Amino acid sequence: MDMKKILLYSALGLATVSGSMSITPEAQAQSLLSQDPSFQLAQADNNDPYFLTRAKNLARQAAEQRNGGLNNYRAEASMYGPAIDSPHVENDDGSITFSFRGGEPGFIAPTIETVATVTSAGLVNIEYNGPVRPVSVQPQPVEPDPALPSPSSVPGIVDQIQELIK
Repeated sequence: MDMKKILLYSALGLATVSGSMSITPEAQAQSLLSQDPSFQLAQADNNDPYFLTRAKNLARQAAEQRNGGLNNYRAEASMYGPAIDSPHVENDDGSITFSFRGGEPGFIAPTIETVATVTSAGLVNIEYNGPVRPVSVQPQPVEPDPALPSPSSVPGIVDQIQELIK
């Protein structure tokens, strides 16, 4: 009997591994999965309150693996704390994208940036894992508040401000 069957029998709590059963271990496992909801595989959905936590852990663990393991890499503290505090975005398709930084254990300034998306099925796709990229902040146009007077509508206000600055 091969090792897979022995392990499966052990996992199912069966006392015998003699092969005297009339159904295969795979069929026995499928039977248990369909009869007892506690054996159901975890499928994340929008009603799963723990999905964000699992997704955060999966994203962090993928980054740890990609960067050589825990002896070589640690993610930023927010990836170890409460999931709600982790740097994430919930996508329209139910997946969650995490964008976080890390470096060597005990780092002061992070050196590696990781962007990872975790699907509702628990699959992780690392979109970026490399040197920390500079943050580019694009200025957004600000609409003037119509309730406030514009500097050009108040005579001499620019001159007054320039005098105060001197």
